[in-house]
Amino acid sequence: MEMMLAPRQTQGLAMTAKMQAALRILQMNNLDLTAYLATEAQENPCLDVKLPDDAPPLPTGVAGGARESDFDAVAALAADKPSLYVHVADQIDIAFKSPTLQRTALAFAEVLEPTGWMITPLETVAATARVPVSVAEAVLARLQGFEPAGLFARNLAECLKLQAQEKDLLTWELSVILDNLSMVAEGRIAELADLCDGTPQDVRNALVAIRGFDPKPGIAFSASETPIMPPDLRVFRRGDDWVVELNRSNLPEIRITEAPDTGNDAAARAYINRARSKARWLSRAVEKRQSTLLAAAGCLVRRQVAYLEQGTRHLRPLTTEDLAEELSLHPSTISRTVAHRMIETPRGTVPLRAFFSRAFTPGTGDAGPSQDALIALVGDIVAGEDASRPLSDSAIAKLAKEKGTPLARRTVAKYRDILGIPASYERRRTAA
Repeated sequence: MEMMLAPRQTQGLAMTAKMQAALRILQMNNLDLTAYLATEAQENPCLDVKLPDDAPPLPTGVAGGARESDFDAVAALAADKPSLYVHVADQIDIAFKSPTLQRTALAFAEVLEPTGWMITPLETVAATARVPVSVAEAVLARLQGFEPAGLFARNLAECLKLQAQEKDLLTWELSVILDNLSMVAEGRIAELADLCDGTPQDVRNALVAIRGFDPKPGIAFSASETPIMPPDLRVFRRGDDWVVELNRSNLPEIRITEAPDTGNDAAARAYINRARSKARWLSRAVEKRQSTLLAAAGCLVRRQVAYLEQGTRHLRPLTTEDLAEELSLHPSTISRTVAHRMIETPRGTVPLRAFFSRAFTPGTGDAGPSQDALIALVGDIVAGEDASRPLSDSAIAKLAKEKGTPLARRTVAKYRDILGIPASYERRRTAA
């Protein structure tokens, strides 16, 4: 066989240090941004940062605090965990180069539950991404190889199998046990041992290993409680229009300054030139952050006017991918933009994430009701029930149907759990 060398051109994206810094700035809230810029200003003679008058105390070592030599504001920020969607989207960027496969992978990411499971049927995701089911199956197989193991599982058994496989523990016997976990719950250990050609003790040993797995790997990425701090944005009514603006009362101001004359010192002049270049880049990065945040919030408000005027029952289906398409941005950029952002509205201060909601029927776009609207409907029905005669899930489903929204009993039970509402017999006992 003859070996040949030939040049070939390919296109690819490289994440430069400046791109990484810009993404971190985009994801910072106003307090983080203030701390970061204050630290940069201490080290850059061409950068002047005016701190907000009512800014809360900055972290130790920033802008005149009790400075510690090893404080790193950016490293401290980077230690914050990304959301599950951002974590998955970053892996999708690396794993899928084809636009079709990447679009399909993001469609799977959009229906990922907070637990890390995927309960939406594969055929529905394939229809949403406009690809054959065989392509969707191939993409899902690759997604199930993402870290942490167990993501994109369709049920508990598959979630645990993926983790066992990742640890090289998935034997035929363990697979049989995982496929029949209901027998464990019923105490039928001896029957299960016969199924996997083992002894009851073998089954018990396998269950010890299974208990070391994580049945809900996505929960580790759940956002922590939003800290009490001024909102990043405000939205208010002006005449017949809704107006969105940045909350500049807690935003730092940047000014590029002239450094001292360095004379004929070439090294000092080169240092000043680098400092001035970095200061200008920081100014542009912050301006880009503000414009992206305003554009995303403005788009959310335009799409969810009914939510602002009438409440959660009127939320329309809206995903990060929808917003990304309208703004010509990547969905992961949108996710970073809205993460941990608060907006002051006439209905109170809420996270920007509150404006997003999945469609009740995946693939229908904004034509049908959103999941959050139906969750709110279940809550309203329970709130209006006779406390002495609590409604069963079937009765709630019947009332929802009368209001024009058919809901299955198991869907009502799921939404009730999300709202933290106990079952009817527990509500009756509490009322008594």
